[in-house]
Amino acid sequence: MTKVERGRGADVSQRAVRAVHRLDRETSGLMVFARNVKCERLLGEQFRQHTIERAYLAIVHGRLESMTIDRRLVTDRGDGRRGSTDREDQGKHAITHVRQLKAVDGYTMVECRLETGRTHQIRIHLGESGHAVCGDKVYGPRTTGAGSRRPAGGRSGGVPTPPRLALHAARLGFVHPSGKTLEFESPLPAELEKFWSQVSRP
Repeated sequence: MTKVERGRGADVSQRAVRAVHRLDRETSGLMVFARNVKCERLLGEQFRQHTIERAYLAIVHGRLESMTIDRRLVTDRGDGRRGSTDREDQGKHAITHVRQLKAVDGYTMVECRLETGRTHQIRIHLGESGHAVCGDKVYGPRTTGAGSRRPAGGRSGGVPTPPRLALHAARLGFVHPSGKTLEFESPLPAELEKFWSQVSRP
């Protein structure tokens, strides 16, 4: 840091970039950052009101058909982990719209559109449906889940190990503080494309 920069500490603080939301560890993709407090508050309110357009790409175990998952999420499902509940007086409402994009023997690539935005929402909804996100060490079962004929993880039977959690924030839309609606898209990263090509081989 130069002497000039040290002398303008307050200005540097005001120029700090602020993360408006978070992605799970090992999840790639689009994020929103604000350059000042006012913009951070305006953008953050859109996330709180669930008016942000968000869609994720995921590679999951088993054959998963298009569906909408509507389950209340709690911070402790009984084993110390987040999960869902059938009780209407507990947890927070969470809705995930799942659309099948591609399916092969034992795996499906899906698009998950969030109507709400709860912590670990996609991972919990998919994991509890029997189709955990590949590489999920928290909500993924020891086996590949419903409909799969292949072992999960490792290279047993020649099945490749996911390079990381196979979840990617692919689409993001919001209203800029200027009033303009912005939309962004990010393609599936190369390492997940490679993993999909590996599991898609006959």
